[in-house]
Amino acid sequence: MARPSAPKTLKVMEYFRKNPDAAVPAVAGKFNMAISTVYQLRKRALAGEPVAEPNLWETPEPPDLEPSNVDTILDSRAKDYGKFIQGAQIMQMIKRIVHTYTEMRDTQLAFDQREALDMIVHKMGRIINGNPDKVDSWRDIAGYATLVADRLEGNAR
Repeated sequence: MARPSAPKTLKVMEYFRKNPDAAVPAVAGKFNMAISTVYQLRKRALAGEPVAEPNLWETPEPPDLEPSNVDTILDSRAKDYGKFIQGAQIMQMIKRIVHTYTEMRDTQLAFDQREALDMIVHKMGRIINGNPDKVDSWRDIAGYATLVADRLEGNAR
């Protein structure tokens, strides 16, 4: 989904200020926005962040990527998904099989189908190499498959 425009963002934040108990999925549907984005906007609105037009000419500050923060993120990922080098080996082996057999059978995949398969394999590698009980990995697999199925049914998103 495209990034919401500033006016839409402001409208959602204002809506949450007036309706703090509004259900996020309902607001997402009302404003045609991703649920994750609406959760962030609700948090900002309820925290009292000022609702103001952004300065489109202002250069945004780069994210704080000091080595210590990157190390913290990578260490956290290793706990959930195992060592990257080992996961990469698993993922590349499975991808090689998928790509080899699609070429051998002359199967033509659309860009979203190929990317979804690559991402599903990536998630499979994380499950095999890391914590198989991490729910997000399983939901992500379902999500990538759903995106392709929805597009095939005429509901690309």
